[in-house]
Amino acid sequence: MSVVINTNVDSLKVQSTLTNATNSLSQSMQRMSSGLKINSAKDDAAGTVISARMQVQLDGNKICQNNVQNANAMMSTAEGNIDVVLDNMTRIRDLTLQAKNGTYSSTEIEAMQKEVKERIAEIDRVSASSKFSQLSLFEDATMQEHGVTFQIGQNADEGEKTDNIITANKDIFGSVKFSALTTQTGAFNLVSIKAGSGSYANFNTALTKLDTAIDNLTKRKSLIGSAQNRLDSALDTLTTQYTNLSSANSIITDADIASEASSFTQNQILQQVSTSLLAQANQSPSIALSLI
Repeated sequence: MSVVINTNVDSLKVQSTLTNATNSLSQSMQRMSSGLKINSAKDDAAGTVISARMQVQLDGNKICQNNVQNANAMMSTAEGNIDVVLDNMTRIRDLTLQAKNGTYSSTEIEAMQKEVKERIAEIDRVSASSKFSQLSLFEDATMQEHGVTFQIGQNADEGEKTDNIITANKDIFGSVKFSALTTQTGAFNLVSIKAGSGSYANFNTALTKLDTAIDNLTKRKSLIGSAQNRLDSALDTLTTQYTNLSSANSIITDADIASEASSFTQNQILQQVSTSLLAQANQSPSIALSLI
């Protein structure tokens, strides 16, 4: 082998090995400190694109989980207010049935009517004041006409597909005012019903109207229950999808710390050995001095 001074091939080879070991060592340190296998696009160009798309889906999934939970809360709020109205309607029916009996005096029926009046006022108050955030649950014209649409999927719908939405039935959001429920045009007054001619038939008509109103309310509760069951199912699906997507994204982006620790140790040793050998390789040209 020739003895040369200007070009130290051994030193160049060792420098290359040292550079590679140092770069790999730096990469392992970055991956272990961040916990990520991909810290920049150059680490894995294709993986970066796939992971970015998965992250969009994961973020959308979390938003939809919140959407479903808010929708469930809205349905629960509506059901709770309907329960209040239903309790009052049931009590009014009980009082009407009681007043129908011939054992009560006019004074006693007047006392019953006072409670009926207060119950009707409470029903109307609930109908007007029931809100979820800023939405009026039973007095909003748009909701009464179209219902409410809940976004439960992270993707846009295409054409006629509605896989990503749930529409709550518009019948849920109709007015729960007493007059609207019973289609009662005038005041509901037990005293007047009792005093009128054909009072027995009048009471029967009143009870029929009350039964219709109660059936209307229980139907709405059934519709709410059906919507909530689907919402619960949608939430289960979203949770499963989030877990699976997170797992898939982890395979692409997350660093294997055990593997990186092993690589770190290997490259650390290579760096130390290369540094030592580089010092020796740099001294190789000095052998030429012995020839002079």
